[in-house]
Amino acid sequence: MAGSALLLMALLSGCLTRSETVGDRFSGEIIVATTPDNSAGIPRLDIPQSMASQVSVSDFTGTISDTGSVTTQRPDTETQAPTQPQKLPTKVGTRATYHSLTAGQFGQLGDIIAASFTASNAAMDLATTRSGDAVRLTGTADFSGLVEGRDVVFFSVTFGGEIGGTNGIEYGDNSVSWVIPAGKSSDLTADARYPDPAVAALPSWSLFLAFLCVLAVAFVIWYARREHKADTTPRPGALAK
Repeated sequence: MAGSALLLMALLSGCLTRSETVGDRFSGEIIVATTPDNSAGIPRLDIPQSMASQVSVSDFTGTISDTGSVTTQRPDTETQAPTQPQKLPTKVGTRATYHSLTAGQFGQLGDIIAASFTASNAAMDLATTRSGDAVRLTGTADFSGLVEGRDVVFFSVTFGGEIGGTNGIEYGDNSVSWVIPAGKSSDLTADARYPDPAVAALPSWSLFLAFLCVLAVAFVIWYARREHKADTTPRPGALAK
């Protein structure tokens, strides 16, 4: 009976465990660049192996305006916004497009961006939190070690729903970008609102999971009763006289 009880507890624990494969996912783009004459070299994004299948990295040569307009000298690369009429200095660096990152993976992007400028003490933190249907992105970037006009960081993110407010540059209903200033510290904020994908997925698989749990519990109860009936060991005090 004790063994049956332990088995029942293990099965119920498995039934009640929430799936970790469903949750918020984030997509977007990163560009880290500098002028070609920078003696420190071109910034490079070092993507960990765990994210390699979700991040595409390429060289970047082009311009980035303060309003988030990105142009490139490669015609096969799309622009973020129409080309600006003013002449901007050409920058060289690394461009990364990421997709379907979990909240934990997304949080690693800050360290990856900061580490790309190896000759500076750059630091960047990113985080996302959810409360009900509200998703908030918060970030801090200390780029005081970078040189204004020489170094540039472009960062964008696409949420699973409409953006309600941000200190970045909105494009579309659910995407926002920042051209993070070099030479100082700055904050990043964005708020979006959309249902939790994990909750939205519950109706489809929870009924099936509940059915399996009911079967498991019924089996344990049946097995425990069978063991009880099969046990013919005399009880203490019930020995024949």
